[in-house]
Amino acid sequence: MARENEHPTTSETRIVASSTEERARIEFAVSQAESYTVRMPPSPTTGRLKLALQAFRRVIDSWDTRAPTDEQLAVLRDQVGETLRLARTNSPTVRLRRSACIVPPGSNRTS
Repeated sequence: MARENEHPTTSETRIVASSTEERARIEFAVSQAESYTVRMPPSPTTGRLKLALQAFRRVIDSWDTRAPTDEQLAVLRDQVGETLRLARTNSPTVRLRRSACIVPPGSNRTS
C-alpha cells in the first residue's frame, strides 16, 4: 500500500473502491432481508432470520474499526445472500387485486 506522504497507485485505489462497493452491496442485501422479515408473522424462522440479520449488522459496524479481508467479505456475502433468499421465500407477498373492468353506464364498450 501507499507509504507515508505518497499517493496510492491506481491498483491500490481499485482495491479500496471494490471493498467499499462490496460493503454497500452487502448492506443493501441486509436491508432488503430486514424489510422482508418485518412482514413475516412471528415464527421460529422469523426469529432466526432476525438474529442472523442483527449479527450481520454488528459485523458490518465492526468494519469501521478494522477493514474486512477478501475472505471475510466473500463469506459474509454468501451468508447474507442465503439469508435474503430465505427471507424472500418465507415472507408473504403483497398481491394486488385485479379490479373488474367497470364500464360507466351509457358507454357502448363491450368486453
